[in-house]
Amino acid sequence: MTYTDQYTQKLNDFVSRADIQIMRQFSQHGSNNTLNHVVHVAMMCHKIQQALHLHVDEDSLIHGAVLHDYYLYDFKAQNEISAFKHGTGHPVTALNNASRRFNLNKRERNIIYSHMWPLTPTHLPLCKEAWLVSTADKICALQEAFLYN
Repeated sequence: MTYTDQYTQKLNDFVSRADIQIMRQFSQHGSNNTLNHVVHVAMMCHKIQQALHLHVDEDSLIHGAVLHDYYLYDFKAQNEISAFKHGTGHPVTALNNASRRFNLNKRERNIIYSHMWPLTPTHLPLCKEAWLVSTADKICALQEAFLYN
């Protein structure tokens, strides 16, 4: 089994949980859903990590990538939440939700909390894994905005 196969298997195992599958019901960029988005981000992180030959905590990277948008609401359906307010506020909501359901380590907490940097300038990525998720999230959001519209 290749390293990529092992990564994908770990990702699939984590994503198969019912408390992760719930993200299917929330919309994301364009007509995409949140679960598809976070899997896309996790796979993009792996591609970047492999291209740059970075040594990372693989489990933290997968968990943080999947949980970075664990905000569990459909912001498009809530007229009172502007795109800016959602963009700046959802990392804390995702972190609070994930913290209630999962035993997060320090890296995973930083990944979730900082993934919208620099839009959230005080939420600085402090580890390689957080930088990867923040970068991959932006790449994937742009791809999805064009693919799913």
